[in-house]
Amino acid sequence: MDRLDCLRAFVKTMEGGSFSGAAKELGLGQPAVSKRIALLEKEFGSQLFMRNTRKLTPTREAHRIYDLARQALSCIEMARASIAEAPAVPTGMLRLGVPSSFGRHYIMPVIEQYLRDYPQVKVDIRFSEQTVNLVEDGIELALRIGDLESSSLKARRIGLVRRFLVATPAYLRRQPQPQLPGDLKNLHCIAYARLSPANQWAFDSELGRHVVQISASIMVDDADAMKQAVLQNLGVAILPAWSAADAVRSGEMEIVLPEFAVPALPLNAVYADTQWMSLRARCFLDLLIARSHRFSEDVDGAGPPRRF
Repeated sequence: MDRLDCLRAFVKTMEGGSFSGAAKELGLGQPAVSKRIALLEKEFGSQLFMRNTRKLTPTREAHRIYDLARQALSCIEMARASIAEAPAVPTGMLRLGVPSSFGRHYIMPVIEQYLRDYPQVKVDIRFSEQTVNLVEDGIELALRIGDLESSSLKARRIGLVRRFLVATPAYLRRQPQPQLPGDLKNLHCIAYARLSPANQWAFDSELGRHVVQISASIMVDDADAMKQAVLQNLGVAILPAWSAADAVRSGEMEIVLPEFAVPALPLNAVYADTQWMSLRARCFLDLLIARSHRFSEDVDGAGPPRRF
């Protein structure tokens, strides 16, 4: 039994959450997997899993070495394929982190094509509006909307998320008609809770940028829930194009202050390091880039093309 066998057992246990799951994946008995994990713990001089009768919990040390273990196994796979003069085939578990609403709208069709192209890969998708920790959560690739904070992660811009100020015609009929961004203080505003600062909206026009303070009557951290609040005539909101497009086309919503553009947000794919990126993650990133034009959709009826 060599160290690679132990690393494979460790990675499968991390991904499956149990010795029995890892044993099934590797075609081994559960005692064999337990033995390999024990040998690895002896090698590293550290406990990798907290064990009890009901749950197997990875330790901090396990999270720390998990990504490196995957990288080592991926390098071995590519080296073996290179020696055999055969193209490397993506395999293993691809764990992704995507924003909830964006992921439901755009990413599931990408997943369908990806799994059709690479049937030996399994995909674990984490839908969340929170900024996930790639290392601690074992995520190889994540999508993030908005400006990125400084970090050691690598980033690849793959698109822009266009946004629009919208409301229902029924709501607008009951309110003073806004003429300028400053008039929004007279309306009920539905704000996105994770945008900082959440109580400040910005607009661009030929005269420059306009920043207004709003008093949010509703704070929501999901674009789909914001859309529902708008459709229930609860106020105005800034929605991404994918959320607002169908309702604007059908007349259920309309663009408010169409001569003032809401700045688009950058869409980035983030990952630890391209040098150690697994083949499965690299292939998925390539597919995202190939489809990136679909992520920057506009809203019909939003007025003339914006130059800002």
